[in-house]
Amino acid sequence: MKIRVLITLFIVFISCKNVTEKETEQGEIVIDSIGLKIKTVEKQIGKVKTKLEFEKLSKIIKSNFEIENFELKEIYKPWEKEYYTLIDSNTVKSFKMYSDFLIIEFDNSLISESEFDKIKTVAKKSLINKKELFDYYGVFRKGGVSFNQIDKWIIVHFLRCNMYPKDYEIDKHFTSELENLNLELDWVRLFCGWGKLELK
Repeated sequence: MKIRVLITLFIVFISCKNVTEKETEQGEIVIDSIGLKIKTVEKQIGKVKTKLEFEKLSKIIKSNFEIENFELKEIYKPWEKEYYTLIDSNTVKSFKMYSDFLIIEFDNSLISESEFDKIKTVAKKSLINKKELFDYYGVFRKGGVSFNQIDKWIIVHFLRCNMYPKDYEIDKHFTSELENLNLELDWVRLFCGWGKLELK
């Protein structure tokens, strides 16, 4: 009788141990597969190549807005600070300006799209309540602003309250020409006084 009890206990002990070992192995497999997925995504991001050279963008800006000497300059630090209330400064590769334009460059299009989504999210919320723009006054300028996200760039064009209707049409035509490049394009346009918002 004692022998049977001991044998039964021994069998139960072994089967419990096997279950625990299997659970541990499964846990390790799950952890490893998550790590593998993260590494795979990182590799994919690393492989994203830019499809657009900035020279093409600068030509479109020059021709639409009749700019002769297109020379990018360093941005004023206070403006940088305003934008970094909304976008992640660690993702920005270059932050330059020319005349009424800010050119924000990222390492690749995936990052650019992700950061642009933050801008668009706030813009969409402002359709319901304009107060959503208050915390980002320096980004969504009350004089008006347009944002175009293409490839690894976000192109910001400062508009003005004293613009003529034809000036707004030029800005819209600029966006149309970017669309003709047959690349993924997203855009937001905010008119003077936050009175009107256009989204793609």
